[in-house]
Amino acid sequence: MLVSEIGESLEILEIQTKYPISGTPTILKSDRYFYLFEQGIVTSLHQVSLDGKVLKSIDFGYEDKLNADAITQVILKENKIGVVSRGNLVIWFDENLEELEEEKLPFMANFHYLINENRMISFNNRIDDQEDFDILIQESGQTKKTLHIRKDEYNFVYESYSPFSEWNSHVIFSQAFNDTIYVWDKEGFRPLIHVNFGTNAVADRLKQIQHPLDMLAFFNEKKYHYLPGEVYGLDANRVLFQINEKGNRKLGLMNFETKELSVYPGIVDNSISNMILYFPQFAKDRELFFGISGEQILEKYDRIPDSFKHRLSQDYAESFFIYRLKLKPS
Repeated sequence: MLVSEIGESLEILEIQTKYPISGTPTILKSDRYFYLFEQGIVTSLHQVSLDGKVLKSIDFGYEDKLNADAITQVILKENKIGVVSRGNLVIWFDENLEELEEEKLPFMANFHYLINENRMISFNNRIDDQEDFDILIQESGQTKKTLHIRKDEYNFVYESYSPFSEWNSHVIFSQAFNDTIYVWDKEGFRPLIHVNFGTNAVADRLKQIQHPLDMLAFFNEKKYHYLPGEVYGLDANRVLFQINEKGNRKLGLMNFETKELSVYPGIVDNSISNMILYFPQFAKDRELFFGISGEQILEKYDRIPDSFKHRLSQDYAESFFIYRLKLKPS
């Protein structure tokens, strides 16, 4: 899939933090800022202007009030940023990254999706072993639960960047190994897309797994097809989601107008950098957001156009890049 085929415009921001970002940080976007949250060698939260300038940063330690090991997620509420500890306690920060208040969430979950002040959907993702359901919904003070946890399968926690996404005024959800994308409306969650992988499906393989080494062996087998649990609502007619085909990550694009499912190895930026973008972190307002490290660009330096090379800083290999792709209407 080419950027020129689906994109109306592409913006690339080079972000220079005090220390190089390790791993793949979580990218969030409010109306006024980007936020980068990294967990790895260090645990840090960076506030970035919309033109890519780092404004403020917080480093989290292991003996602080917010223990770095206990942080499960960062979330946005309007222009406030919240750091979630142990799945259910939020420390809210204002636009100056000054601490505001604490809030106890109604559920313990590995992933919370705030829709508005009165509505929140949470993905348990095995953090609360006393809970029988994976999806927990809080709406106007009322609690709903759906999707029974498959307790006969190995207790596997999937680190997901985008299990939820807005789509047509609804919310869609994807769960690792389920092979189904669900949509949530006023009636609750219902199946929207089921991908039938036939004999390549995972089927009951996860029931045979007893410990982490078994899970590692499963991933190393590279013989199954499944949805790994990332989904992106693009517009009224299209949904994008990740597919794992025998160890290779790909993108599936479902067009509901034509009723066609197309599968791609990734998205190639054929307009500016000639980089392969692979997988978005999230979709918002008909835009896709990707993160690429400077090291990845350095590895592909010989193939990127001179016009893009001239835009890079001298120390670009230690930078982090946000790709912001505005989509064409379908």
